[in-house]
Amino acid sequence: MRIAYCIHSLHRSGGIERVLTLKANALAGRGHEVWILTASMRGRKPFFPLDEAVRTLDLDVNEKLFFNGPTFRRKLNAALQQIRPDITLSVCGRELYSLPACTDGSIKLAEYHFSHRKYELKYGRNALGRAYAGWRTRRFARAAARMDGFIVLTREDQAWWQDRLPRVHQIYNPLTFKPEETALLEERRCIAVGRLEPQKNFKDLVHAWKTVAREAPDWTLAIFGEGSLRQELQRQIASEGLEPSVQLMGHSKQIGRELLRSSCAVMSSVFEGFPMILLEAAACGLPMVSYDCSSGPAEIIRNGSNGYLVPVGDTEGLAQRILQVIRDPQARKKLGEEARLTAGSFTMDRIMEQWETLFRSYLSKRDGSGK
Repeated sequence: MRIAYCIHSLHRSGGIERVLTLKANALAGRGHEVWILTASMRGRKPFFPLDEAVRTLDLDVNEKLFFNGPTFRRKLNAALQQIRPDITLSVCGRELYSLPACTDGSIKLAEYHFSHRKYELKYGRNALGRAYAGWRTRRFARAAARMDGFIVLTREDQAWWQDRLPRVHQIYNPLTFKPEETALLEERRCIAVGRLEPQKNFKDLVHAWKTVAREAPDWTLAIFGEGSLRQELQRQIASEGLEPSVQLMGHSKQIGRELLRSSCAVMSSVFEGFPMILLEAAACGLPMVSYDCSSGPAEIIRNGSNGYLVPVGDTEGLAQRILQVIRDPQARKKLGEEARLTAGSFTMDRIMEQWETLFRSYLSKRDGSGK
């Protein structure tokens, strides 16, 4: 098969870029011809390594003009006409609104990397915000309905979208790496990973850690990631007297190694698409403590078996569950063992087989109809 992915850029270190890169590499390794079309790399290099077999094409659309649309749509259509893919995938960026009009004849699929509540949770803090969120969701749904298929990450999201869109499928993200080792769970460190942005809600985690630090002063919290809230979080850490108990570590390209050096993974997001860090933590054998946000944590964490789920906003509950993991080394190891077993359901081979099956089903329907 010839497969083309469309994304704005690959230079960022976000979860979408990471997962897309891994899937593209895996599909190329399985014998497919894989292209990644970007809108505006501007000479920047991909953050994550691409297999040499994966082909890239940058449309070189000025980022300001990109949001106006016509130049991007023309260049995207011309590129697809040249490549002639069998399958073209959008990661639900701006390309989603242009792909249905492209005339290359490929099957057009959209893969959504967020919770269905994304706009509601991002903007819905007041009546005006809720109205805007509703408009954004309806506009997005209209565009997604024009695609041949729509793929979401969780069963929760699939159930919600099936009432609003035709042809909704669910495929989990694959494990990003397969660790050869298992965390010993002896380091007195918890780890959190994510962009320092409102969605990840690290302010709640820092606040919860004040209780943890009081009860377990020899433990530390390492937060990996960068973002616009770094200075605000650093001020909060200082004001709550949590230096050096809580450390903002910045980016790491060796997050697997950092997970193996930790004893518990924690997450305080207000919403997720599918939290890869929990999956990676599980693969390393770490117990997990997370807000039970929409969507994803409850499809990885089995409460009390491989970790704990806490209602969103319950910072005291978050702190107490972290302390529960910290205080009982034997229970911690049991949780970690169960977490590692959980990760076995998300291997790259298993997930990519599901993608190939989906691609073949769409191509079979197209070819059977004479399209």
